[in-house]
Amino acid sequence: MVAPRNPSSQQHLPSRTVLAGLIAALAGMSAAADTQAARDDGGNSAVAVSTRSMMRNLRLTHVSSQTALTTATVTTCDDDGPGSLRAAAATNAAVIDMTALACSTITLTTGQLVVAGDITFNGPTSHALVIDANHNSRVLIHYGPGGTLTLDHVQLTNGSQTATQGDSGAGGCVLSIGNAVVLQNASIANCLATSSSVAYGGAIYAHDLTLNDSVVSGSIVNGTNVHAGGAWVNGKLVMNHSTIRDNVAVASTGVAIAGGAYVTEETQLYASTISGNQADYEGGLVVLQNASINNSTISGNSAPVVGGLSVNGLLVLDNSTVAFNSPTSTFAGVYVEGGVVAHSSIVSNNCYTGSRYCDVECKNCAIVGSKNLIMGANVALPLDTIISDPLLAPLADNGGPTQTHALSAASPALEKGSNIHNYPFDQRGRARSAGTAPDIGAFEDGPDSIFADGFD
Repeated sequence: MVAPRNPSSQQHLPSRTVLAGLIAALAGMSAAADTQAARDDGGNSAVAVSTRSMMRNLRLTHVSSQTALTTATVTTCDDDGPGSLRAAAATNAAVIDMTALACSTITLTTGQLVVAGDITFNGPTSHALVIDANHNSRVLIHYGPGGTLTLDHVQLTNGSQTATQGDSGAGGCVLSIGNAVVLQNASIANCLATSSSVAYGGAIYAHDLTLNDSVVSGSIVNGTNVHAGGAWVNGKLVMNHSTIRDNVAVASTGVAIAGGAYVTEETQLYASTISGNQADYEGGLVVLQNASINNSTISGNSAPVVGGLSVNGLLVLDNSTVAFNSPTSTFAGVYVEGGVVAHSSIVSNNCYTGSRYCDVECKNCAIVGSKNLIMGANVALPLDTIISDPLLAPLADNGGPTQTHALSAASPALEKGSNIHNYPFDQRGRARSAGTAPDIGAFEDGPDSIFADGFD
């Protein structure tokens, strides 16, 4: 069953005031990292590339400014003609209404859809609706300046974009130039962005990206120097109850950075999972500024350098699990330059044979916080840190919309944690503090109970 629309899924994110306070608390412990500076790993750092320079040769089909039309209704699943999605998009309406469609797939046969400004695509809530580009083109190109593209209850798939003289290898399914993109109960999957030189965002390229109850998966970016198999975000990333998984960044020559997502500004995750992504550098998530990760899981990502998570600013890690991310040559599962503030979180099993720092490398910075289980780091850990294997079960569907690692019956993380933000639920939506104290990590063990959404 397709989930009903839920516009309030961001309600548990920490406020900017809380994040600012944590940054201030850490100030003085470590020098702020220059997010553009090369690391001392031979220059293999992620490098921000300006949208302007990358897009300067992009030629776009002209779309007129927003008209007075409020809603355009789609009545057929044909690619073109009266009542089609393509015809509705061409009206420049603020809302594209597909809620009454009985079909399950719209296949694009005459190229990508071109839209601009504030626009929302509403699909049916009674069944899944797929917009399939059949690997003939992108699904959507959205341009401004300004405006937000919202995809609500739709699934975009099989987009394919190859760089040409007049277009870029960016956004295999969705390219939004200088604009925000919001996915609500939506998915983007099986997309490809490729180029003989640089390419960005196998699935999506956006300025700011918000994922609510959504998934970005199974996409590839391929070229000489490439970034982000899943999502390239030239701004802020916010994820709520969402997943970025099984995306790949591949470079024929040069480097491939960030299998899952590459974010140039702040990142906030709540009750979300980033898993199974691959790249040459930083397999899962790369953030060039501060990152706040809460009630979330980062697992099973891999890269020769930094398996799971790379943050150039401050990392705030609360009630989360970062595990089984695999660096295969240098650095750890988690690499941070601006310091770590962690509470009731697990960072474990992010190692390879002969690893220098194993789970966390904090470059010229400090790790502070309490009630954590961290198996290894290159700097001193808080005195109450548990340094043991948490005995995690494999990543699986343990209930709720995202996958998690359950705790075994013998886990040292059981009832040893805290809940400083008073989260009512764990990542799955089960009640926190089922025992005498909260468990460490994103998963709260305990007897079967009702989830936040009312289902077992």
